[in-house]
Amino acid sequence: MRTRRGFTIIELLIVIGIIGLLLAIVLPAAEKVRHKGYLLACASNLHSIGQAVSVYASEHRGQFPRTTYVPGDPVVWGTGAASANSFGPTGPAVNDVTAAFYLLAREQKMPMLTFICPYNDVFQYEPDPAKTADHANFTDLMKNLGYSFADPYPSDAARRAGYTWDSTLGADFPLAADKNPGVDTHGSNVLSNDLLTDAEEGASLNHEQDGQNVLYADGHVTWQKSALSGLNGDNIFANRNKRLDQSPLDKGDALLLPTDDPR
Repeated sequence: MRTRRGFTIIELLIVIGIIGLLLAIVLPAAEKVRHKGYLLACASNLHSIGQAVSVYASEHRGQFPRTTYVPGDPVVWGTGAASANSFGPTGPAVNDVTAAFYLLAREQKMPMLTFICPYNDVFQYEPDPAKTADHANFTDLMKNLGYSFADPYPSDAARRAGYTWDSTLGADFPLAADKNPGVDTHGSNVLSNDLLTDAEEGASLNHEQDGQNVLYADGHVTWQKSALSGLNGDNIFANRNKRLDQSPLDKGDALLLPTDDPR
């Protein structure tokens, strides 16, 4: 009778090596496909937000959503979440950018899932569980909101310079995008002078600073590698004076807020 011979150590090592090589080839490709799916889902969310803004405008004489507006006061975000009144004295503070877009959830019944980025490797996003009828803002901006929106509260000087917040907004004006990375400990700096050569420094953390999806006022969504993706190469995450705490300056100056810096 012929005796059966098992694998030798060398043969086992060869098999293990082949398996390791195959994994090294397959896993990056699988991750790339997974990430592409997240990018498409994120773009779909922004497209839905753009559609909701358009419907809101058609129902409000062309005006885009915003809550109590006081020209000259600084923009804020995340205030008055527990209030059931978006405009009353117990509601959000004046010039609250996130409360303005929360109106889409209240009036257009937009699902809260739409407001979060599906890619959770950096931030653990989850849909806001609160009832929209009983709230006037997102409960937790770090968890319940994955996008930033154009400042709806321009200064008087910006309005005189042509900044509008209605359906006359230019088609290529950035209306929303993956969340503004701000200037924080993650290594992001949207105020850097080097964004032309180091695009990653000003890119959203939603996609590991590889770039961001940007929604424009005509409803189309485009993947942009750089934050310099506004009109004439404008930085969408800061105003032209490189400020996050001041109004845009004119009709072509985009400033998308909030940032993802903890407050």
